[in-house]
Amino acid sequence: MSLPDLPPTDPRAGEIARAKLSLTLACVFIGVSAVLALVFLRHYPLPLRLFIVAGDLIVIATLWLVVRQKFSGN
Repeated sequence: MSLPDLPPTDPRAGEIARAKLSLTLACVFIGVSAVLALVFLRHYPLPLRLFIVAGDLIVIATLWLVVRQKFSGN
C-alpha cells in the first residue's frame, strides 16, 4: 500500500519523513557494521565472518524493500 502525496503542512508528513530516515540510517549502520565485522573480526574463522556479513546483507535488503514499498509515493 503506497502513501498518498501529503502536503507539507500535513502533521503526518514529518512523522513519515522521520520513519523513512530512521529506516535508511538503519540500513547504513548495518552496512557499515557488516564491513567492520569482515575487516576487524580476523580471529573468527572466515565462514563465520561470511555468515555474519550475509545475515547483515539480508537484513539490509529486507529494510530496503520495506522502505521502497512503504514510502514509494505512487
